[in-house]
Amino acid sequence: MKQLILLFSLVFLIACHQKADEMSSLRVKTEMEKWKKQLLLNGEIGTPCEEEEMKWAAKNPEGFYGLPQNEIGSIVVDANNDGHKDLLLHFPAGDACSGSNEQGSDFLKLIYSDGNDYIENDNLRAKMTEKIELRFYEKTTVAARRAIFFVTKFSNSISGKYLVWTDSDPDCCPGYEGEFNYNPFTWAMQINYRPAQ
Repeated sequence: MKQLILLFSLVFLIACHQKADEMSSLRVKTEMEKWKKQLLLNGEIGTPCEEEEMKWAAKNPEGFYGLPQNEIGSIVVDANNDGHKDLLLHFPAGDACSGSNEQGSDFLKLIYSDGNDYIENDNLRAKMTEKIELRFYEKTTVAARRAIFFVTKFSNSISGKYLVWTDSDPDCCPGYEGEFNYNPFTWAMQINYRPAQ
């Protein structure tokens, strides 16, 4: 009888765990769709790029970059170590849909737990760019005219690569590059840098 109870308990626990995984997968998809709508409605991004740039520009007069053709990337991890899973949504800006060859930083949204509540951080893109430019200036005493970054990893912090243009760099070519590590909970940014290749 004890073995039968143990077996039922084990089956119940496995079923609950699978249900929880399904729920987190459903939540990720729901948050992705909600974020796409938010980006479009706020004018931060346009519809996916089209072959005819002028046609796209007419549909998206305020747009520069378009929603990705592929699915948005998602990383689910307990980033703030509170026992609840947090979610980072991200996708590369890619080339501008308007025909310009100017690349932009990855678009990001962090949804993280705070006790029993979840808080959304939609300001990561601007904040991280600002922090990279500031740390670059502190290390080099050279002002960054422009910085862009690309996310490669998310655990307790967001890591990736970045490019920096200074006033002496042409628009086509950044003068510096490096890796960054940003903690979205303490706002600490660490970078290294080297001349861009």
